[in-house]
Amino acid sequence: MMKQTESYEQLLYRFTKRVKQLEEEQSSLESAHQRWIQLEKQLERLEGSLQAIEYCAFGKLPGDGNHDGMKNHKPSNVIPFPQSNPV
Repeated sequence: MMKQTESYEQLLYRFTKRVKQLEEEQSSLESAHQRWIQLEKQLERLEGSLQAIEYCAFGKLPGDGNHDGMKNHKPSNVIPFPQSNPV
């Protein structure tokens, strides 16, 4: 319900002003949002890579809910990590 003290013109002015403020704020956050999306994609890819390496190296299955009830295994062809030679 409209306040008794506000006319339709006052409401239109107030709401239009607020829309403008929100749109300006939203546009200032656009680049930060795009960067967040890029970082999220990179993190997901790296987490998947880590899970793949853990599976190959140690037989550890991911704890993502898709492998519930499955047991980890012991890899048979594990290649040892190279030892660095101290200089």
